Amino acid sequence: MNSNIAVAQIGGKQQGETLAKSDGLTGFLEQQRKMSGALRLDQATIVLVEDDPDSRESLTLLLEAEGAHVVAVADAEEGVEAALRLLPDAVVCDLELPAMDGFYLIQRLRDHEIRGDHPPSVAVALTGHTDDAYRLRSIGEGFQHFMTKPALPDDLVTLLHDAIHARAAG
Repeated sequence: MNSNIAVAQIGGKQQGETLAKSDGLTGFLEQQRKMSGALRLDQATIVLVEDDPDSRESLTLLLEAEGAHVVAVADAEEGVEAALRLLPDAVVCDLELPAMDGFYLIQRLRDHEIRGDHPPSVAVALTGHTDDAYRLRSIGEGFQHFMTKPALPDDLVTLLHDAIHARAAG
């Protein structure tokens, strides 16, 4: 990524914005908020588990631009710790992670929610696997939603918005 240009996929249209600072990120969130209008994930707490640093950063920027409070981590163990501590509105988790996979995370989270009588967090499996076996296993293990990478930003945000609002409505 050019240090002076941030490019975001928003609503299916690619838009670029030259930024004043050399880190390439300063001003990005504010610009995203201006471009997207309403903050669809306003005040939602989301735990993001993604081992690829670039994907983790891009997804964090996207979700924060929509108003979410994001705790982004690189592995399932950190994800479990964050999810158990925060009981987030949603968890977005890569399935293929180092050491322990996303299935480990969702099993631990669901067990904790059941034992503590907590409402289940919205859980989205985000993976490069497109076959039905992964989709079926994901749903069977406790994820409510399954998206393949690369996920379209608008589709991910819409999915999270709708699922979090359905969860809140009971």
